[in-house]
Amino acid sequence: MNKKIEENVFWYSAKAPTLSAPLSGEVTADVVIVGGGMAGLSTAQRLREAGKDVVLVEKDFCGAGASGKTSGFITPNSEVELSSLLATHGPEKAKKIWGFVTSGVDDIRANIEKYKIDCDYQVQDSLFIANDKAGMKYVEEENETRETLQYQTRLYTDKDVQTTIGSSGYVGAVRFPNTFGMNSYLYCQALREILINIGVRIYEDTPVTNIRDDGVTTTGGNVSAKKVVVCGDRFIPDMGVLKKEIYHVQTFLGISKPLSDEDIKKIFPTDKMMVWDTDLVYNYYRATGGNRVLLGGGDLIYTYAPNVSNNTPRFKKRLEKYFKKKFPTIPIELEYIWPGMLGVSKDLLPIMGADEKLPNVWYVGAATGLPWAAALGKYAADRILNGRNEYDADFSWKRKFVIGNKIQTLLTTPLTYALSHGITEYLG
Repeated sequence: MNKKIEENVFWYSAKAPTLSAPLSGEVTADVVIVGGGMAGLSTAQRLREAGKDVVLVEKDFCGAGASGKTSGFITPNSEVELSSLLATHGPEKAKKIWGFVTSGVDDIRANIEKYKIDCDYQVQDSLFIANDKAGMKYVEEENETRETLQYQTRLYTDKDVQTTIGSSGYVGAVRFPNTFGMNSYLYCQALREILINIGVRIYEDTPVTNIRDDGVTTTGGNVSAKKVVVCGDRFIPDMGVLKKEIYHVQTFLGISKPLSDEDIKKIFPTDKMMVWDTDLVYNYYRATGGNRVLLGGGDLIYTYAPNVSNNTPRFKKRLEKYFKKKFPTIPIELEYIWPGMLGVSKDLLPIMGADEKLPNVWYVGAATGLPWAAALGKYAADRILNGRNEYDADFSWKRKFVIGNKIQTLLTTPLTYALSHGITEYLG
């Protein structure tokens, strides 16, 4: 059995993955998509609905990568806050980019509602919460930014934050609506079935060994196509491109044993919400179905480590300690815990564009959250269908970063990304 199926990922416990037969021989298509995560599936959906003949190849199974292991926070605030976008891009561009990622939230929700996808869909507001007075400054900036750009927002101060979160361990928060949580693996698996039913040919257990301007070569055969869209996220550098422009961050996620209704009510006195705090390597949690709590976080040692770590006992202890400090009366115990790796750029915005030597090949990566991936997939498809290009410069890997490639060589990639993200989040 594929080793990824055996990992201690809670989402997988709901349903064993269904695998299509691997590619064998020669096939042709209008477009071949590499990668069966959120970006690849979203690209395929848009293209097929527009009448294109689409082939999707995936090295494991759809939802096997970051898209199927994620926290399932469906919010535009994936890794970079709106206030950071305002500081680095100005109001007009910040609102434009925010609209782009918000469209990803809307597209995922629309699929869930249209196809009645069973993926533990949990409508929950987002809550950016301050651990201390220093963190409260960022919360207040986020609230002010949302007011300035005319987005719905609500600020909680130290006097009233406990009305929304049952903990005395926070000093304030900003809350906004139109977000939700879900089991992202089940969503990917359901979207896979939808695509097969509308005529997308999906080949799983099919690693790509070579990308060509007229298709891809895999371990089982060749796909010839007019266009190639590589939705490989953090694996794109393994293909020999964008080695300095795309890296990864690592987080650890856990799911608690079921809690009582009373304990859930103590954590969320009014409404269940998706919560993340103001630390640079932040902690986050939300309620899932079955009265469980998803809890995630990391630390500077492991967040930017070059390789995936399976040091889950360390993070089980760390995450439980964090939660018990905030909610000392709640008997939290993590039943599942697993590592997750997320592709990122140096400024936490996505990377996409055509290969410089292969004009028919388009890369999509560094989608820091499922809404980004969904929006990028649709954008890549629209670029093929109608030449859409209004975000090409914003997300090009040739854009200017705070730390350039020459200095990155001296600093090493992990340190470069750690410093760049700190600047983007809190000094931008």
